[in-house]
Amino acid sequence: MGKLLRYIIICLPIISWSQAYDGTIGDYPIHLEVTIYPHEKDSTSGELEGYYFYDSKLISIPISGDFEKDKLTLIDDYFFRPEKVLDADEVFQLTKKGNQLEGNFKIKDKTYNVVLTETKQDPLEDFRNPKLTFVKDSIVNYQDKQLVWFHEKYSQLPLFRLGNGFTPEQRAVFNPILDAIHLEDSKDKLDCNSWFEISYDINLVDTKFISYLKYYSVYCGGAHPSHGNVAYNFNLETLEEVKEVETLFPKVDFFQKLKTKYDNAEADRQEECETFVDDRHWQYKTWNLTPKGVLLIPSYPHALTPCEENYFLSYFELTKA
Repeated sequence: MGKLLRYIIICLPIISWSQAYDGTIGDYPIHLEVTIYPHEKDSTSGELEGYYFYDSKLISIPISGDFEKDKLTLIDDYFFRPEKVLDADEVFQLTKKGNQLEGNFKIKDKTYNVVLTETKQDPLEDFRNPKLTFVKDSIVNYQDKQLVWFHEKYSQLPLFRLGNGFTPEQRAVFNPILDAIHLEDSKDKLDCNSWFEISYDINLVDTKFISYLKYYSVYCGGAHPSHGNVAYNFNLETLEEVKEVETLFPKVDFFQKLKTKYDNAEADRQEECETFVDDRHWQYKTWNLTPKGVLLIPSYPHALTPCEENYFLSYFELTKA
């Protein structure tokens, strides 16, 4: 039994764990969190990954590093190798003393003292996220209806809310949805200390619908950036978000309608971008209502998103036999 128990203990993988800290770099308050990955044969050394942010900016900066007993080295990078320390823009050299990390932080040609203390608070959920704030910017009129634009204070990302001209019920249903979208996008941008862009096309605002497209272009580390779009279609009469365009046009075969209209124009497209060979690119299409018809965008795998183009079917084309 003793031999079996020792065998089980030896074969079990070393489990990682995370620890959050708050404190200062020089006079600047920060939060930091690292996940610790001990080496399998020597748990007194291992690898680290995590992030830190300045309390005044809330933008997460990725860090990675290693530790040897009570000595920790961290650099501003997703992936750590010891030889990167010499060329890194930001380097933490820290010593663990009880529940504190003490040492220095080098950024370019400047060095600051660092004192960090363990905390049970989650830096994101307990500290950062409650601070996110929407600030009113401007009002855009669509005849008798207003879209009120806001930006989030730290991420600077914009998004609108329903204003005057919409009923209290419409505002009560859709403004919390827009709040949630805005909040999640803002958190995503603050988590991405790199390239994160969002833009919008408001394609329809009338008595029945609001339809808009969100375009994103994001790179937060990894092999490739991510580009794409997300469609939102709010039915102001039923007070629901419409996910499938077939809900509004149940008798329309959108793929066949588009193939008939556009197939001849596809001759010059590259083979990997061929849109109407079959319907695989249209099963998860993006769509939006406009005053004159429906805008439709096929879906391609991540590496082929440059193939995505806008297509259009008028309301007349959708209703004729």
